[in-house]
Amino acid sequence: MKKKDLRDARERQRRQENREGILHAAEAVILRKGFSATSMDDIAKEAQFSKATLYHYFRSKAELIFEILIHFFEDLDVGLVAIQASDKPAKQKLLESVRLAFRFYAGKENISKVFIMDRSFMKLMQAFVTPGNKWTSEAERRFIQKIRAKRGLINDRVKAILQEGIGSGKFRKIDADAAVTFLGAVIQGYFQEKLWNESKPDIEKDIDHLENFILHGIENKEASKKGESK
Repeated sequence: MKKKDLRDARERQRRQENREGILHAAEAVILRKGFSATSMDDIAKEAQFSKATLYHYFRSKAELIFEILIHFFEDLDVGLVAIQASDKPAKQKLLESVRLAFRFYAGKENISKVFIMDRSFMKLMQAFVTPGNKWTSEAERRFIQKIRAKRGLINDRVKAILQEGIGSGKFRKIDADAAVTFLGAVIQGYFQEKLWNESKPDIEKDIDHLENFILHGIENKEASKKGESK
């Protein structure tokens, strides 16, 4: 590798590490102070960067928050890629995907609660999901498009697993797009409901319940009986 290429690679790695550090710092401050009370000054101090350096990476708190959401989906996607690429049966892949999503959302429960309970954050998100909104910046609109694309990619991976199961005859013929939508709604609805509970939910027990619920709905009973008779 040429010296210039090596320098460029090191610079890209440094910038990526700085971005990661800023994102972790932002999450830490938001957890302590809440979204509305958190300022760019607070995040710069937590990340041990100057405010000028912080603005070099993120031009606003909104951009920073959207990057946190993008990373959320990217991290989840890494796990789904590994599951999808395995040679396990579709049934096992689907169950592992559900477990991954549950455990991942559970790990983000505290930051999710802060966001959902913050009126200014919910107002910000409402602005981005409102068609034809004219008062957001072009950069921020690109962020929300990227978030939608990342979420769509995750849905496509789960859909591919469902289609694999349908193709092999292990799952009955269903509308895979609708199934992915309903499955995502169940998982997200579960965690939104649990956010308001005072007692901590038994995630592993609830995963078992959801797995049974899913399989009873999509598993091909005839294929299961044939498998048991072999």
